[in-house]
This record gives sequence, C-alpha cells and structure tokens, in this order.
Amino acid sequence: MLSIVIPTLNESKTGYLSKILDTYIGVLNIEVICVDGGSQDDTISIIKQSTAKLIATDIGSRAGRLNAGIKHAKFDMVLLHHPRSLVDVEGIQALTNLTSEIRWGAFTHQFSISHPLLNFTSWYSNHIRGGRRGIYYLDHCVFAQKQLLLDVGLLPEIDIFEDTEICLRLKEQANPIRLPFISQTSAVRFQAYGVYRQALKNQYVKWLYYFKRSDKQMNRLYEKGIELNTEYSKDQQHK
Repeated sequence: MLSIVIPTLNESKTGYLSKILDTYIGVLNIEVICVDGGSQDDTISIIKQSTAKLIATDIGSRAGRLNAGIKHAKFDMVLLHHPRSLVDVEGIQALTNLTSEIRWGAFTHQFSISHPLLNFTSWYSNHIRGGRRGIYYLDHCVFAQKQLLLDVGLLPEIDIFEDTEICLRLKEQANPIRLPFISQTSAVRFQAYGVYRQALKNQYVKWLYYFKRSDKQMNRLYEKGIELNTEYSKDQQHK
C-alpha cells in the first residue's frame, strides 16, 4: 500500500498534474494527497475533479508541503512525487508490491524531450549521482517508509535542495534502491531558457549550494522568470 504526496503550486500551466491524476486513477492500494501552497490558477479545480485528497495550505516551500503530506499519509510507504514528473503506472504498481522490502529509493529519470545533453544529465543522475552517491532529486520521485522519514526529521524546510538533504539523511540509515521504471520529467525549464543556458544555470546554483549560500537566494535565482516551485513577491525578489 502506498501514499503518493504531490506538492502543488499553480500547476495547470504545464498540464502535468492532470496527466498524473488521470494515470493513477484505478491503481489499487494507493492514496494520492495533493498539498497545495495557495494556487491562483485552475490547480484546485483539477484536484477536486479527481479522487485525490486536497490539503490547502499557505506553505511557501515545496519541502513544507511535502512534510505536511507525509504527516497525513495513511500507508507505510510514501512516494514524494514531483508535480511535473510522471511515473510509469507499472512502476507505481510494482512499488505497492514491494513496500515491505524497500526502505527508500527512487525511480529512473528521463526527460520529456530527447536531447544529447538532457540524455546525459539523466544518465548521470541515475548512475553517478544516484547510483554511486545515493542522491536523487525529487524529479526521480523519491519514495521511503513513512517511519523512516519521521525518524530522520522529515525534509528540511528550505526552498531548494531539500531533496538532496533528505537523501543524505536517509542514506545514513540505509542504501537506496533505484527501480527501473521511468519517471519522465517535464523539460519546461530547458525549453523556456534553452538547454545549454538552463544547464549552466543549474550548475551555478549547485556551486552556490556547495558553498552554503542562502537557500532563498539560490532559489530566487533558480526560479527567476519561470516560478514553478515557489512564488516570490516583488519585494522578496530583491532581498
């Protein structure tokens, strides 16, 4: 049995939320929880038209929304589902059958468009960052036992790299398992900015993380121009 937690914020512009909810309808032994951070578009309506449970909040960070969903999850295994990724339904079904055998892990990453750099990025994230270092970003759709998540203190409520930090915490308790089923992730950022420009931006933000810069400062840079995970007011943009 599996609880799927999706942190949402103005998701109708990418179309992924409808795909996710439609795909998982009818899968046995799962619950879907959408934790919304104050969407101003059609996100709430999309959720209400589905069988998903809606938790409406004013939580600004994606990590905070994930934590709220984890606390409400009724099953022992929790899937932290990226709002713009779509997992093979066979993967969801497989995970529901493996919940007693896995402590934590992630699905296999793939972008929604094919490009040599994006293909390499997925390969690296699956086999090097994930396979060797045990760090999976949220677009892999990370899963873990609820009690294990509670034991490590849930996700740190920071605006970016909360997925890296939770993996580091979980890795101290057990090695992750990567399932071979695909988590296909929207390449919307790369399509909006250009593949190479966005890739350089990603690497720059990672270096800022290694040098322990402010999570809000990093995330404002990452989200600038295409706010998908967090909305900042005009005043906040300049802080």
